Amino acid sequence: MSGSEHTQPSHVEVAGLTAEQRRKYARDGWVAVPSLFTADECDGLIRHMDAVHAGEIPVEGIVPPAESADHLIDTDQCHIHDPVCRAFMLHPKLRGPLKDALGGEEPEGIKSHYWWKGSQWSQSWHCDGTPLPGCIGVWIPLVDVDEEIGTLALQTGGHLRRKLHHDDLRQGKWAGYRTHSGDPELGARLRKEIFEENEAAGAEEVHIVAKRGTAVIFDGHLWHRGLMGRDPTVFRQVYACHYISSGFREWPHVLWERLGFDGTARWSTGDEPTPAAQHNARLPRHPAMEFSSSSKHPSLLPTRKDAPLRILTRDQADDMDLQGFTVVEDAFSAAEIEQLRDEFDRLEHESVRRLEARGRQQPSRTIANADRITITSGLARGSALARSFCAGPFFQKVCHDLLNCDDVRLYREQAVYTKPCPGRVFPCHQDIGLAFIDPLQYLSCWVALNDATEENGCPWFVPGLFRRGPLLHEFDESNGGWTISGLRSDDAVCVPVKAGSAAIFWSLTPHFTGANNTDSVRKAYICQYAPDGYDDRIWDKDANGGNGGPMKVDPAGKPAVDEARNFLVLKGGKGVSPPPGTVQAG
Repeated sequence: MSGSEHTQPSHVEVAGLTAEQRRKYARDGWVAVPSLFTADECDGLIRHMDAVHAGEIPVEGIVPPAESADHLIDTDQCHIHDPVCRAFMLHPKLRGPLKDALGGEEPEGIKSHYWWKGSQWSQSWHCDGTPLPGCIGVWIPLVDVDEEIGTLALQTGGHLRRKLHHDDLRQGKWAGYRTHSGDPELGARLRKEIFEENEAAGAEEVHIVAKRGTAVIFDGHLWHRGLMGRDPTVFRQVYACHYISSGFREWPHVLWERLGFDGTARWSTGDEPTPAAQHNARLPRHPAMEFSSSSKHPSLLPTRKDAPLRILTRDQADDMDLQGFTVVEDAFSAAEIEQLRDEFDRLEHESVRRLEARGRQQPSRTIANADRITITSGLARGSALARSFCAGPFFQKVCHDLLNCDDVRLYREQAVYTKPCPGRVFPCHQDIGLAFIDPLQYLSCWVALNDATEENGCPWFVPGLFRRGPLLHEFDESNGGWTISGLRSDDAVCVPVKAGSAAIFWSLTPHFTGANNTDSVRKAYICQYAPDGYDDRIWDKDANGGNGGPMKVDPAGKPAVDEARNFLVLKGGKGVSPPPGTVQAG
């Protein structure tokens, strides 16, 4: 049998844990289910992963080492792109035992890890339930394991004592929010403290000795570590997976897919309050996520935690963390807005006139239209007033408070004029759905140049759904714009914005603007900001006949930043003056 062949797991579903096994699991926090998988099933996964390692089977996210390099020790989250690993993670034989360990709840897979060799080098004593609340683990040796070859060490009963929780490591504004990382120094101190408490209380350290195909199921709050064998060069193939119950409502990593044993994937906290929110939690993802670095370790960026807020109130920062949008009233004076509006009126008129004079048609799949909605982009490149405005103190402070990084660039800016057109809305979308970049959360600031009301087309936002991540978009032929595929907007909130005020929201926040049912133009200026070093060469929305596709990356590497268009507004956490302009807008 060649290296690319593998034995598919059987589809025999087995019974759950015995009464004795359930008692042991409750008492000790772990139980071993012997011979759950056959030798052929274990060998099949080993052969497959060896072929992946050799590059014979290409898998997105797994880069085989060069011939002269050391063998890989492990690979993380292999189930995301590898259907063989995914099938093993959701093997029918695991469903019954996991369901019993979860107290009768259906299990959902959330994390996987394939080990070729021992893991002590990176796996000191820890609890998976700290970064992965509500989880249980399954450790499946694909070869016989003992202290000679390397195995798993467990601290029996520790799950019944003091626990180290997800939010214990997230002080200040990080506490309770949807992120993976925490304070490393605090974590190290608490781990040492709790582990030593368990030792003093008589918690026994157990080293697993088991035959291949055994499934060791353990509580997420059980302390454990990888135990290196006596010969660190020996291969010790193990597949480890983590699961949470389908009813778990405090899952913090909302951008991680939860995989049911029926094949259903969802991204959900489990606590969506309305039927529309429950529906939207299961919407398909934006296909660019498959090519983004965020597909492996997706996370959301909370508001700044390590310094006082410079312009937002705590309530406004909390709105961004929980709802995905907020409004800053009277951010600019009437004189500033009048001057800006006069400048943009002139530039918008010139842009439309040039387009009409050249007889050029707009692309078929754009909402821009001279008679309905005009979008004048790149104003800051040629207008000193626009450049000074979007690099001004207000936006510098907003970027400091929200993007939680010290170096920030202007990503895009454009004036959007919605002309009288009863019934014609700008469809509900995410900005990242129209311009995909990594990191996922860039910032959009929607500044009203005149009063935006429900009657003339103010913004509407779908609260909380930004935590679902980038969603699949499709073209709405009736309104002539891209929109989120299958979205229910029942929960959308109407947000009027007075002239000089700013609606601020994440690139992931679904939003739309209503129809202009008045006889005057509704005018807005949208400025967007992203962390320095962002990658905008992931998704080409114009590929495949306008349906989108992965960007064809130039082998020469990423081009230099266009400093005239994407200039820094923050450097080292401090405001930066905009560069002088040399090119006229057009």
